[in-house]
Amino acid sequence: MNTDAPQNEPVRHRINRRRLLLSAAGGVGALAVSAGAGWWARRDPARGPRLWSSSAPGGRIALPAESGGSLCVSGYDGRVSALDPRTGAVRWSKAVVAPGVADTPSGLPLAVGDGVVCVTAPDRVHVFDAASGEARWEVPVPDWRDVPWSQSPAVGGGGVFAPYGTTLRSFDVADGSLRWSGPPNSSGRLVVAGDTLYTPGRPAGLRAFDTRGGELRWEQNSVRTVQVAGGPSVHQGAVYLADCDPDMGNPAVLALDAGTGRVRWRRAQPKVLGCPPSVADGTLCLFSGDRLTALDADTGETRWAVTTAIGSGRGESSMTAADGIAYVGTNDDRLYAFDLATGRLRWQDEPEHLDTGGEFTVVSLAAAGAAVYRGSRTGVHALGALPSA
Repeated sequence: MNTDAPQNEPVRHRINRRRLLLSAAGGVGALAVSAGAGWWARRDPARGPRLWSSSAPGGRIALPAESGGSLCVSGYDGRVSALDPRTGAVRWSKAVVAPGVADTPSGLPLAVGDGVVCVTAPDRVHVFDAASGEARWEVPVPDWRDVPWSQSPAVGGGGVFAPYGTTLRSFDVADGSLRWSGPPNSSGRLVVAGDTLYTPGRPAGLRAFDTRGGELRWEQNSVRTVQVAGGPSVHQGAVYLADCDPDMGNPAVLALDAGTGRVRWRRAQPKVLGCPPSVADGTLCLFSGDRLTALDADTGETRWAVTTAIGSGRGESSMTAADGIAYVGTNDDRLYAFDLATGRLRWQDEPEHLDTGGEFTVVSLAAAGAAVYRGSRTGVHALGALPSA
């Protein structure tokens, strides 16, 4: 634990966004219940290749890049846990905040890497040892201004990076000491690749920083407002993201050179994305509403597009791609696996009871090899095929 951290506690700015989110989604859920109850009761249930399930509250989930690491879960109950990816057994579990304190519909923001698990709460950064769960350090931060689920930390290059308010901070992964901070007007979803940190600017642009010293490597100002749910994602020397003019709309998907920020290609996107783009096997996958689209990652040309199920629950669905499969998890506990090369449906999995009510939930997906992990309010579920031991 970092005993040198400031002892003065910041005033926590409690902004209850959950009620706003629920009211926006409630109408859609009510329509889905009335229209869908009959056919759901008469359906032939589909069962995917289920591996294991955990009934503990799910939330955001993340897998480390190295093999043999734990599946990390930031749950709706205010705890962060590490599960065995092969069996679902709990390796360790720690309380971070009391349930409901964070006022987040998806679990506290989570990142894993460099042998640690990082969780950002409304007033501080918590870092745990990934293997043992031992608390390494925590650092108070004084200026939280945004709802937690709209931002995310990142770990890599010997640092833990967290956006609070509009300021970006870099902490030493070993002891939590502040390495650098700023510049202002950085926010959103952070991504580390190698020795570079990528972060959306505010109100516009995308920036790349050196992870060690914080020097600005490049800034691409032709990018308009980067969607929180639209990236960035980094893969094999390219940065993929979605942006949208806040006044005119006109969403688009871009590929930038990861080293220089130069725009490689830009393609119009009919709808705003519902989750970050995902890249695997040279294919960029985009998910919006009921549409899953696959683009050539090098050129941006469309390879295929399919219509997917619309979740009838309250909340947001999600998508990820890995090892030749694109996965879509809907907010009512359904999961679909599509062939990444052709868009053909390989399998689908349905719950015993369609979840059309309950609280707002955001589905989180993580995939490694042929296994996919799904986190939501109903727990954590593993499907697909595990690699040989």
